[in-house]
Amino acid sequence: MGGEEHKLCWLDCDPGHDDAMAIILAGHSPGLTLLGVSTVAGNQTVEKVTANALSVLAAAGLQHIDVVAGASRPLLRPAPLLCAEIHGESGLDGPLGGPVLPPAPHAAVPGKAAVVMFQRIAAAHLQLAAKGGEQRVQLIATAALTNVALLLTLFPEVIDMIEVTIMGGCLGLGNTGPVMEFNIQTDPEAARMVFESGVRLTMVPLEVTHTALVTTSVLQRVRTRHPSAFLQLTADLLSFFAETYLAVFQMPDPPLHDPCAVAWVLAPQLFKTKLMRVDVETTSVLSAGQTVCDVWNQSSAPKNCTVCMEMDAGHFWDLLIAAIHAADKQSPLNETADGGSGCKAAP
Repeated sequence: MGGEEHKLCWLDCDPGHDDAMAIILAGHSPGLTLLGVSTVAGNQTVEKVTANALSVLAAAGLQHIDVVAGASRPLLRPAPLLCAEIHGESGLDGPLGGPVLPPAPHAAVPGKAAVVMFQRIAAAHLQLAAKGGEQRVQLIATAALTNVALLLTLFPEVIDMIEVTIMGGCLGLGNTGPVMEFNIQTDPEAARMVFESGVRLTMVPLEVTHTALVTTSVLQRVRTRHPSAFLQLTADLLSFFAETYLAVFQMPDPPLHDPCAVAWVLAPQLFKTKLMRVDVETTSVLSAGQTVCDVWNQSSAPKNCTVCMEMDAGHFWDLLIAAIHAADKQSPLNETADGGSGCKAAP
């Protein structure tokens, strides 16, 4: 199941196990063209998440897609939160500790992330405009919103070229604070700038992503195509993610947050949404990073965000498993494993 029109997207992320799956979904879905990837400090340092983005793209047969390194710290706060307790010291650890993906054979492109993002998005928007219609480039952000805030501030004309979808925020319970979600809490000031910018904005909150659970049956589906090096590594990444979520949150099945934002762009018919006012708390010592969602329309402020309220998790997994298996067909890891005819090792 996919959207009715082909869409061009840019992914801003901090890989991260769930970001890795978001890259695969964006890069291997027939309804999307992934224009490029920018990184920002979050799940690990910007150096580590940039290396991870390059490694995921290379492993998934997407090495032609460029990566640009972005912000190493929040706009105003001294350092990113980091999340080694979930993603490991590399940001993409496997069950035995340490990285499981080989280093990428290519490097990130030079330049400032906001500048590269604007250049690529503007060029893509011209392509869309030449075809007629009013389609915009899709900017999907699955990390702290530092790069996105800089893009909107330095190049305000981009607001008319893009729609922004973020994985972040919550209507109620948080995950790295009582009412705070990690991506927003990492850089609340940047998030506030994005929410107040006037850009077309959709938020995919924890209430939705916590329905995309990596169950044992999901892991079985990942492995069912055939034994291969790529599928084994994918299962290893998801298994490590499950182990850390169990240790930190006592959740036996971890929520795979970030691909949900890609799924919204790819197949919005899978979601129920509500347009509402969303503000970001930046000053409270108790709740800086909270997304204050006016679910009951009690605010007189203009509505600024489409908030996803529900997702068809079954069809979400259909999309993601299909993308993982498409990546498996193109992964150079399988050629390396057995000289080019497909890995025969047990999953």
